Amino acid sequence: MEIGTIWIIVAALIILLEIWAIWHIIGSERRAERKMLWIVFVVWVPIVGLLAWAVRGPRAAKGRAVLEEK
Repeated sequence: MEIGTIWIIVAALIILLEIWAIWHIIGSERRAERKMLWIVFVVWVPIVGLLAWAVRGPRAAKGRAVLEEK
């Protein structure tokens, strides 16, 4: 497999992960301003944005929901 092919596969995976993350960001119950900030961050800084969203985004929302139920 050539190096160019590997980079195309990596880029395609990152794009798919970004689309998945944006889909979840839009579907969240956060305020519109926060959603837009996350989307801009994920799009403009793809790898760092995805990692930051994976750590701070969905888990933080789920944690709050669990705390509110108790």
